[in-house]
Amino acid sequence: MSLIQGFLDGLRPEPRLSVSDWADRYRMLSSTASAEPGQWRTSRTPYLREIMDKLSSTDPCREVVFMKGAQVGATEMGFNWVGYVIDVSPGPMLLVQPTLETLKRASKTRFDPMVEATPRLTEKIAPSRSRDSGNTTFQKDFPGGTVVLTGANSAVGLRSMPIRFLFLDEIDGYPLDLEGEGDPISLAEARTRTFARKKIFKVSTPTVEGRSVIEREFLNTDQRYYAVPCPHCQHEQALVFDNLKWDKGKPETALYFCEECGEGIEERFKTTMLAEGRWVAKKPELTSLYKAGYHLNSLYSPNGWYSWVDAARDWEDAQGDDNKLKTFTNTVLGLTWKEKGDAPEWQNLYNRREPYQLNRPTKEVAFITAGVDVQKDRIEVEIVGWCRGKRSYSIDYRVLPGDTSSKAVWDALAAVVGEQWEREDGRIMPLRLMAVDTGFRTTEVYDFCQRFDVTRVIPVKGQDKQQLVVAAPKQIHTTSAGKKVGRVRIWSVGTSVVKSELYGWLKLERAEDGAAPPGYCHFPEYDQHFFRMLTAEQVQYRVVRGYPVPEWVKKYERNEALDCRVYARAAAAVVGIDRFREDNWKTLESGYAVSSEASGQQKRERRKSDFW
Repeated sequence: MSLIQGFLDGLRPEPRLSVSDWADRYRMLSSTASAEPGQWRTSRTPYLREIMDKLSSTDPCREVVFMKGAQVGATEMGFNWVGYVIDVSPGPMLLVQPTLETLKRASKTRFDPMVEATPRLTEKIAPSRSRDSGNTTFQKDFPGGTVVLTGANSAVGLRSMPIRFLFLDEIDGYPLDLEGEGDPISLAEARTRTFARKKIFKVSTPTVEGRSVIEREFLNTDQRYYAVPCPHCQHEQALVFDNLKWDKGKPETALYFCEECGEGIEERFKTTMLAEGRWVAKKPELTSLYKAGYHLNSLYSPNGWYSWVDAARDWEDAQGDDNKLKTFTNTVLGLTWKEKGDAPEWQNLYNRREPYQLNRPTKEVAFITAGVDVQKDRIEVEIVGWCRGKRSYSIDYRVLPGDTSSKAVWDALAAVVGEQWEREDGRIMPLRLMAVDTGFRTTEVYDFCQRFDVTRVIPVKGQDKQQLVVAAPKQIHTTSAGKKVGRVRIWSVGTSVVKSELYGWLKLERAEDGAAPPGYCHFPEYDQHFFRMLTAEQVQYRVVRGYPVPEWVKKYERNEALDCRVYARAAAAVVGIDRFREDNWKTLESGYAVSSEASGQQKRERRKSDFW
C-alpha cells in the first residue's frame, strides 16, 4: 500500500507552497538542536525568506549560492528545504557534508531531531529504530523519494544515483580532489544532469582568498547583499564592519553608524531594520532566472544571538593573533582571509636591525625557545626570546658544524639545551623548550630528543596543509636497522600557517613614538645572508583540475633561518603563548632566579656562534 501511495504522491501536482511558507506553517525546532525551540518563524531571520523561496519548486531558479558568516540561521534554513522536499516536492535528494564524520553528526543532531519534532515529517519517515524502516544514518526514505546523506570525502556516496535536489553544505571544507576522480562538487553536480527542474544549494563560510570555493561561486553570480534602512534617515545600506564603532577597550559602547547621515544606530533598532530590508544585487547585469548568489555577515544576526557588542569584543580579542583574525574574518565577516604569504623585502629587515647584544635578553623577554634545522654537515639553531603580544627577540643564531650522522655535533646541540641566559636586569633564564625538525636524519633526531624530557626538547614534523600551529602529539615507533626499538611522541607543525603569520609580523612597522606592535620581530646586527634566508620563500598558486593550490616556493637557495624560526614559534605554542593570560605573563617575567654572579655561582662560559 505504501508503494502505491508513494507512486500517487509522485504523480500529484506540487502545491504552490514556498519553502518559507512551509517552514512557517509546519517546521518545528527541537529543544535538543535549537536554542529557540518551537515553531519556526521566518520573521526572526527575514533575510532568509528570499533565499528559501528560490529553493521552492515553484521558482525557476536552479542554483543558489550562499556565502555567509556564523550565527545567521543558514543551517536550519537548509534543513527547512530538506523538510519541504520530503513533504511537498518529493524526489531524490543528496545532502553532502565535508566528511563522513560531520555527516554522521548532522544526521544525528540536525536531521533526526527535525523529523521527530515536525509531525508532517514524522508521518512520512519511519523511526530509525524500527526494522527495515528506510531510516538510517546515510539514507532517509519517504513516499516519492529519498534523502541520501554522504561526506565529500566519499567517492562512492557521490556517484551513487541520479539526484534532483542537491544540498552542498560547507563546501570550503571539501577536498580539492577525491580519490583521483576530480573535485567532489563536480561529481555531485553530475548526478543532477538528467533532471530539467533540478535545484542545487551551495552554502559555506569562506576560508582563504584564492582557495575559497564559495567565494569563487559567489563572484560568478549577481552578488546580492541585504540592504536595511537607517532608522534616522531611511537610507538603505548593507551592514559592513567598518561602520561599527566603539570606544577602545569598551566593546559594550558599540554603535553602528549610518554611511549617509552619520548617526549612531543602537542595536535595539536591528529587528525593525531586518524586517524592512531587501536583497540588492551588486552586479545586476549578471542577474539570472536560474542562478542567484547571496552574501551575509554576522552583523545581521538577530537580537539575542550574536550581537554587535560580541563582534566588537571578538575583534579586540583577535588583535595581534593572525589565527584569531582569520577566524573572525571568515566566521563573523563572512569574507575570505588573505594570506600574508609574500615575503617582505629582506633589505627592509636588514636596515632596521637593532644594536643589542647577542645572548643578552632584554628585560621584556618572558621565556626562551629554540628552533633547530638539521642538514647533512651542520645543525642550525635560532634562539628566540618571547614577550607579551607575541613580540620576539632573536637572541642568537648558531651553526654547529659536523657530520650529523655522528655523535659530536649532537653533543654540541645538547650543550645548548643546558645553557642559561642572563637578562638585562640580571635574572637568569633557561631554555624553556627546543623543537627539532625530523625531516632529515630522522633516527638521529629521535635519539637526541629521547635524551631529554618532553618538557625540554621535542621532535617536530612540518605539515603544510595543517591549519593549526601545532597539533596534538602522536606516538610513533622508532626503528634501528629495520627493527622497532622504541616509541617517541612527535608534534606536527602547520608550516604554511606559521610562515604566513611570521611574514605578517615581519611587515609590521613601529608606531611614531617608537612602540613596537604585537607580533613585531626584533633582530640584532646579523648579516644580509640571515635575512635572505629568513625571507627565502613565498606563496605561489598552481592550478590543479581547475582549482588554485598554494605552495611555498624558494626564491633564495637557503631557507634554514626561516625553518628555525618556524620551529621556535611552534615551541612557543607548545609552551602556551597562544593561551597566556595576564597572570601567566607576570609569572614568566618575574619567576627566574637572580644572576649567578649575585648568588656566588660560577657561570659556564658560552662558546661564541660559529655563524657570526
